[in-house]
Amino acid sequence: MKQLDLLDWNPPCMLIAFPMAKRIGKIRRVAEVLSARRGAAATNYWKQMVATMGGQMQRAGFDRDTINRELREFHDAVQRELWLRSG
Repeated sequence: MKQLDLLDWNPPCMLIAFPMAKRIGKIRRVAEVLSARRGAAATNYWKQMVATMGGQMQRAGFDRDTINRELREFHDAVQRELWLRSG
């Protein structure tokens, strides 16, 4: 039986130094702007933010699944902030 050389194997690793959902200042600013805009203006601002952040992550070398997950988590964080501001 052949013994596997486990020292040659490296597990895949992805470290996100600054996860989108933890960027509190950015989350609060986006929530502030969105709460002041309505309709198409709010939608356009959100689309611009998502495109900008997605482009930054793509240029940094993140894969599409990671980018989508980060943007979903950022969206959820902004929604929580908007909910907190409303109550």
